[in-house]
Amino acid sequence: MFNIGLPELLIILAIALIVFGPNKLPELARAFGRAMREFKKATEEVKESFEAETRDLEEIKSELTQTSVLTDLTEELSSEEVAPGETLDEEMKSAEAVLSESDKTDRRENEEGPKGEFPSHG
Repeated sequence: MFNIGLPELLIILAIALIVFGPNKLPELARAFGRAMREFKKATEEVKESFEAETRDLEEIKSELTQTSVLTDLTEELSSEEVAPGETLDEEMKSAEAVLSESDKTDRRENEEGPKGEFPSHG
């Protein structure tokens, strides 16, 4: 944690023993241990709090993204012209029919070759 080796640790302990004395040293060690435990506990609580907030933000972000996509699709569909009396479902069916017919025409052209050209006999 602090990159303290055994020689440095022994020097620190010797200085602490001289400064505080043999009677006070165990009390100081206990107090230091309690302080470290409390610090670790507080750090974990803060970390959990940040993780919970991050999860909440991710949920909000995904909800907003979904709402944005739905709004875009709704606007796109509502901006298309629909004949009077025709519902959106009927409009979708007619669009699918046009696409299907276009797909059939493309397949026929691929099988027969392009119009206006003679097949090559190579």
